[in-house]
Amino acid sequence: MSTQQWSTADLHVHTTASDGTATPRQVLDWVCEHTELKVIAITDHNVVDGALEAARIATAERYPVEVVVGQEVESAQGHIIGLWTAERVPIGMSAAETVEAIHAQGGLAIVAHPFAPRWWHKHGLCRGDVGVYDAVPFDGFEIANSTPLLMNANVLARMYYRANRRRLASTGGSDAHILPAIGSSRTLFLGASAEDLREAIEARATLVRGPGFSPLRGLRYARKVPEIKRRDVERRIREIEAGVRATCEPPHQDDAART
Repeated sequence: MSTQQWSTADLHVHTTASDGTATPRQVLDWVCEHTELKVIAITDHNVVDGALEAARIATAERYPVEVVVGQEVESAQGHIIGLWTAERVPIGMSAAETVEAIHAQGGLAIVAHPFAPRWWHKHGLCRGDVGVYDAVPFDGFEIANSTPLLMNANVLARMYYRANRRRLASTGGSDAHILPAIGSSRTLFLGASAEDLREAIEARATLVRGPGFSPLRGLRYARKVPEIKRRDVERRIREIEAGVRATCEPPHQDDAART
């Protein structure tokens, strides 16, 4: 790796390209003004437009942060983060097919918010299960997610990771839909660049910090829930219009059986 210093990255950030409440430029400005993050991954739902825009701005205007182009893909067995994926991955495929599509782009596949509670299913945030986590060749496991009410899920994710650390990298991502949440969960890696981060993930040499207990973060989210929900409906409508999805319902095949 290029240096021996530890740096931090947030590998799960949303923008207004899906259901986030900040534009790509606003995300970049916030990161530079309020955090020491060296790398962020923009991982909007089922789309890479926001990530590509953020990467273009960061490069053209020489922001002191690197942007990994990513996406949070709705597979039939849970959400999967595809990092270093410049092309949109189709939704509704099995977890194995989704990971294969991410790898075909040269990307890395991370399990998003594993062990999320069952009541998330109706919102299209269906989790996978241990059988899926065991069988599919994921590259990383998100063991720190800053979404309110996921404290128990984070504990279960850390327990699973500890038993599988030889084949999985640990990652932390805020899952930020609001600016103040960015960086509240993070991935630590040796080096300072996105390339160093990727090497650390592939070597299973990452560490994770966060999210910690923050009632204020929950209150800030609560104020933004109507806007987040509205933007989520709007992005599903855009996906229907683009032929990406058939209905506004999430594409998870096993929701009915698990709800």
